[in-house]
Amino acid sequence: MILSAEDLSYSYGDRLLFENITFNVEEGDKYGIIGVNGTGKSTLLRAISGIWPFVDGKIFLPSRDKLMFIPQKPYLPLGTLRAALNYPGNKPIDDTELIYLMDLCQIGYLKDKLDLEADWSHVLSVGEQQRLAFVRAHIQQPQWLFLDEATSALDEDTEATMYSLLQERLQQTTVVSVGHRSTLNKYHELVLRLNKSTRQVTLEKL
Repeated sequence: MILSAEDLSYSYGDRLLFENITFNVEEGDKYGIIGVNGTGKSTLLRAISGIWPFVDGKIFLPSRDKLMFIPQKPYLPLGTLRAALNYPGNKPIDDTELIYLMDLCQIGYLKDKLDLEADWSHVLSVGEQQRLAFVRAHIQQPQWLFLDEATSALDEDTEATMYSLLQERLQQTTVVSVGHRSTLNKYHELVLRLNKSTRQVTLEKL
């Protein structure tokens, strides 16, 4: 299965970022999107994941039920913490496995609040919300996972733990991610490099 873009052009507001670019993303690999600040890395990620409206050209995506997108600030619905952890689906998972995943993602100290109803987007710090989103990824086990600065509020050690867990537990998942730290490069096999001056995207091995 391949995710591909043909003659893709995309904009941010009134600013055209890239025009008529073509590339393929192969299933099972780990990709990073890199480029200097202001290049439009997050915008490209949103475009290829199908959630950015200001796009021309063709994007061929796997079926939506195989995709998962984790933004910098995850959406947390009102309700119980259990429901927030299992969003956007309702995949059956017993408490033993759920707490195990919470421990892995370093939010196991919240296990006594699983059935507490709250506005979790205001209760949890952004770092806690980001770790919660990684629990979701391990629950849902998507075939394609898009990470848009999903570890921006984490320190380098915690960020490394989150990416290492993806490598260990979601080995068959295609990961496409944007992050600002060069330390993330070791968790990617390939990069989509955005060149701001030429407006070209090249696929390179790390």
